[in-house]
Amino acid sequence: MLSYDEFKNAVRTDLKKYMPRDYEGHELVETKIYKINRCVDSFRLQPPGPLAPAAAMPTLNYQDLYQSIVAGANIEKVLLFIAQTLQYTLPLEIERRCGLLSEEKKPDPSCLHVALINRERNEEYLKNVPHHDFMDLSAIAVLEEGEGFLCVVTNEILEEMDMDVDSLLETACSNTFEKYPPVLEDSHLGLNAWCEGSTFGAVCLLDENMLKEAADILDSDLYVLPDSLHLLFIIAVKSVPRGVVLEAHRRAMLLEPDAFDFLSENVYYYDRKKGKLRILTTGRKRFS
Repeated sequence: MLSYDEFKNAVRTDLKKYMPRDYEGHELVETKIYKINRCVDSFRLQPPGPLAPAAAMPTLNYQDLYQSIVAGANIEKVLLFIAQTLQYTLPLEIERRCGLLSEEKKPDPSCLHVALINRERNEEYLKNVPHHDFMDLSAIAVLEEGEGFLCVVTNEILEEMDMDVDSLLETACSNTFEKYPPVLEDSHLGLNAWCEGSTFGAVCLLDENMLKEAADILDSDLYVLPDSLHLLFIIAVKSVPRGVVLEAHRRAMLLEPDAFDFLSENVYYYDRKKGKLRILTTGRKRFS
């Protein structure tokens, strides 16, 4: 089986053999794209000459395509699939909209929402994203632009909005908890918590009222276990020994250490009397 590096080299050297002659002058351009919890090696075929301001070109990533090789696919078939995909063109109406992107009005602050992501996994990504650190996490702002479409607010977008980082994240939090109120649901361990309707439901961790309500319901200090970007597990401290909670969470983290929706490998402790949340344990690092 081809190694990952051998696969990338095959794409670089042989891809154009599967493309029409119209693509002879195109250049294979490779970039790293930092997504939440994930950095991907992407590539596209770029035509010669200057690009239009909002030129739309198919962009693929090596990691996902390589999974076909791992699954036993023939390299020739994968290259043919890539070639066919890169020849895809958008419908004229979509192309027209792309061309108008640079002329659109400023982003609407009422569309801002907040998300929590793991700070260490996203260290490079966060260099161009306004954020506030929160324990081992970072709070970032996202723009909700139409149903199901989210855009992370970068430093460039922040400049367009004429806001500072504090007002950006305060507005994002306010919008989130107004539109997506935190939910507490009984579970066999204690409570499940999330923001109903939010793509990043675990942001309810930022809601002090949610934590206070959970502590009142369980009549206890709390262990808070991040299941993912979307969900928290909350357990009464008085009901389970600390060692059992830590070991159970450690084992759960070993199952999917590289999951895209990973939030944290830590367990948090909420002190009901002080109204304070802290990290209970740092745990062993399982990612670079």
